[in-house]
Amino acid sequence: MKSNYKTIFRDLGLFLHIPGCMAILSLPICLIWQEYYALIPFAIAAIASIATGQLFYRPFRHVGESRMYHALIAVAIAWGIIPLFAAIPFSVIASHFAASDAPLTIREFQDPLNCIFEAFSGFTSAGLSVARKASKLPHSLQWWRSFMQWMGGVGVIVLAISLLEPSSDSEQLYSAEGRSSKIGLTVQSTVRKIWKIYLGYTVGSILLLWLVGMPVWEAINHGMAGISTGGFSIKDDSMGAYSPTIRLAVSAIMTLGAISFPVHYRLWRDRRPSALWGNDQHVALWLLLGVGFGLLVAINAVYQDSIPWLESWFQWVSALGTCGFNSTNINAWSGTAKLLMTIAFVIGGTAGSTVGGLKLSRVTTLYRAILWHFQRLTLKPHQMMRYEIDGEVVTETEASRRVEGAAVLAMLWMAMLLLGLFSLRTVAPPQYTSIDVAFETASALGSVGLSIGITGPELPWLGRLTEILLMWMGRLEIVPVLLFLSSGTQWLLHLPRFISRLSQNTSDRRKKQLANPNFTENGNDRLADG
Repeated sequence: MKSNYKTIFRDLGLFLHIPGCMAILSLPICLIWQEYYALIPFAIAAIASIATGQLFYRPFRHVGESRMYHALIAVAIAWGIIPLFAAIPFSVIASHFAASDAPLTIREFQDPLNCIFEAFSGFTSAGLSVARKASKLPHSLQWWRSFMQWMGGVGVIVLAISLLEPSSDSEQLYSAEGRSSKIGLTVQSTVRKIWKIYLGYTVGSILLLWLVGMPVWEAINHGMAGISTGGFSIKDDSMGAYSPTIRLAVSAIMTLGAISFPVHYRLWRDRRPSALWGNDQHVALWLLLGVGFGLLVAINAVYQDSIPWLESWFQWVSALGTCGFNSTNINAWSGTAKLLMTIAFVIGGTAGSTVGGLKLSRVTTLYRAILWHFQRLTLKPHQMMRYEIDGEVVTETEASRRVEGAAVLAMLWMAMLLLGLFSLRTVAPPQYTSIDVAFETASALGSVGLSIGITGPELPWLGRLTEILLMWMGRLEIVPVLLFLSSGTQWLLHLPRFISRLSQNTSDRRKKQLANPNFTENGNDRLADG
């Protein structure tokens, strides 16, 4: 086996330990709420995950460092397999209730595809759900949904890297998960600082929600889902059940999640609020929050008797921050309002945060590319172009590289969005318009989680599978998944040649055996008698 593929198996094995460790940490929740029937499902998930991780990791733990290409493939495979282990508690607990007379019903998770869907939505911090009655779920599964989103928001690869020794392998894996900015001298110091910030904001979010009147258990779950911009709720109507004060507090938490970790670090290190608008993408964030809110209020005011200030603000923050909390019936909104929110799903928040979408860093880069194009057209013969990004002058080569990266990803994003739209359109109920389907598709690809009702246990399997693939690709920003799929295609293309070569080798071996005078048809070579 080539050493490059050994590094993929080693890294994959390391990552596969994570859902197992998470399942072990979830066992006390089962005990606290006296849900003893949930102990075995979480134990099964832990054993299966850790054992599989060891199976991949131990034989190749001493293999050398990987290249970026193989790191991208390892990350894509890991994000595709980890949710399968995370689906085990849903499936086994649902089977327990199917065989009992308990009043609690989690009928949706008796379908294995629904279990996988919920796990993918959790780890990708998307927030789309097939659970119609989240309030009726066992406390252990409510916690598990929030825990998956909390871990997925910061990234399972970031957790794994924080436990590794410094190496170029860590650098490759950090970049493979779609991250680039560092706040430390090494990747290890960067991810440990990220974890400190993330833990601090999580505790602060839970305390804030508790102080404004949310019960402790609900504050824990919504605080974790809010700061991770995940959107899973343990209430059937999400944030619609809470007071305006609580919804404003949740809006603040979602906004914190949409701000990049490097800015959070500079904010607390330097104690300067100016860090919040110190670069292009954060200036764009505040502008879009204000302008988008104003447009959404105006659009909704046209179609409603009163001006829905709070609902418009809350839903716009949830859309642009790709969180997915809901406070009203969006399906009753106009097509124009839905289209505006769909655009927010595509844009997303800042790079280096917990959000999904294309990211504002790329959007602002493409905007600058347009400005540079028109500036070049108006240049006089003796003038030279000046390329500036975030107040820093860069070379033409660097500017071209950034524009190229942003443009390629934007094109891939649009292509996946269109493919998902066509696929979902074929299975969506007929009462939903094309704008509704585009809304749902962009919500899945952008890891948002807002839904107008298309997503659910009644959606045909092709629709749920389409959304699973969109959530997987969107969380990894498409490129790692495409590399993985292309490598798999190449392997399949080489498979006939491999089989032909194997057949030829077998044929040659057979000819040599028949030419051997000491060969017998029972397949044994032996010395002649005498």
